[in-house]
Amino acid sequence: MCVTKDCKQVLGYSSTSLSFSFFIGLVILILSSCGETQNSPTATTPTSPEEDYLESTTTITSSADIKPKIDGNIPFVVQLPSPDTLSDTLNRPFFDAFSWQSFIALCWPVKSEGRGVPQSPNDASTFLNMENNTPVVWTSYKNQYDLFGVDNPTPWNSTELSESPAGGLNTNFVYLNSINAKSVIHGEADESFSVPLIDQNKNYALFEIRYNEVQYDFIYEDSLFQQYNRSEYLKAHGDTIAMPTNTKSREGSIMVKAAWKTLTDDDDESRFYYVDEMVYDPVTGKNQKMKLGLVGFHIAQKLDIFPEWIWSSFEHVDNVPGSPKAKKPYSFNNGKDIPSTGDDGYFNKPNGKEINPDKESRVPVQVTRLNKIPTTPEGFSTVDLNALFQDAVKGTWMEYYELVITQWPTDPGNFKQNSKGGIYPQQSGQAFPVNGCANTTMETYFQSQSDAAGSGGNSCMGCHYQANNMDYSWSLFLRSHQ
Repeated sequence: MCVTKDCKQVLGYSSTSLSFSFFIGLVILILSSCGETQNSPTATTPTSPEEDYLESTTTITSSADIKPKIDGNIPFVVQLPSPDTLSDTLNRPFFDAFSWQSFIALCWPVKSEGRGVPQSPNDASTFLNMENNTPVVWTSYKNQYDLFGVDNPTPWNSTELSESPAGGLNTNFVYLNSINAKSVIHGEADESFSVPLIDQNKNYALFEIRYNEVQYDFIYEDSLFQQYNRSEYLKAHGDTIAMPTNTKSREGSIMVKAAWKTLTDDDDESRFYYVDEMVYDPVTGKNQKMKLGLVGFHIAQKLDIFPEWIWSSFEHVDNVPGSPKAKKPYSFNNGKDIPSTGDDGYFNKPNGKEINPDKESRVPVQVTRLNKIPTTPEGFSTVDLNALFQDAVKGTWMEYYELVITQWPTDPGNFKQNSKGGIYPQQSGQAFPVNGCANTTMETYFQSQSDAAGSGGNSCMGCHYQANNMDYSWSLFLRSHQ
């Protein structure tokens, strides 16, 4: 077995050297049981003394030996074992740790002045003692609607609230005025390329997309929200748009997608991150105070060594049955086996995108998790990492959220645009896992490969790879306006 001198591979920027015995223990324990193999990227030497997000002990015998740090610094690095000795399944705990630290940092209390700036990011008590409805970093990000839904987008730090979307009001939009986060949440009532999701209380789930400053400014400053400018940019840059990656001292592009549900008396709000603000109700056409709980969360982060992005997906543990921390009533499952969700992971899918104004006649969608949260490698799986990080944030609302999948490119130098004949997954950086990456709240109806065939497969990277030369951004591809 070939092992590099210090038995480590650091991708991105970091200062910590993971121990030799850490990886030897990992290899000996689980190398023989792994069946998912592909090559990993070439090692990169760290070049900046960024604060590390992961502490390690001298030996590792289970995921409990990984010591997560609770801080508000968005990580720029994924620390990996030698690509000569470990498969991608064995790399999973390191990507999962990266996903969890990104989730913590994005959900860190935000400073009252300026968007996206964490308050006391190195003081764990800032996070551990926050209220469930504290404005956090990602809720201060600009919304997709701020770029593509208005005629004249405003600069990043503007507190001017967006008004009606370009071309008139779309009744599938809702408007949430989150004053403290200096932002407006614009959500949609239907899932991407699909139809609405109706919870067990017959309310519609709501969806939104946000961008960090790096990505927002890139699109805003070049006016890429307009089709004409987008076309001109493509002509000048080899028919390719590439979002900014991280530097030694600055995060790269980050886009997040959130799914919300209306909290009712049936819900234990202490188990949710929630907002309690005025919402424009597309059914009544009026603004009303609503309490919305976070039920799903996607993170896509672009690192210099991973230009095809790292994709992380989280859910609330009470969405569907299966989580060790789940508590009834479930948000999207009636707690029974009837009706059966079969080979699709859902039943009672709405027939179309139309919003039904008659709440009583709406039919809740029965949802189960078709693609199980990974249980490999044994002792270091996503399930194990969830338990580890949930314990680290115990006593906060985040204890009731879980990572369902991390997806990443294992061969990031191998990329060819879909529009130029590129084939997924080979020329999408050789994605891992290839398929089976679905969130029950945001890809409810795309959990099976057959259902998702028309959208590029049941995979974050597979779907977004179809956005041609827009750097995996469907928003940029579909929503740029005249």
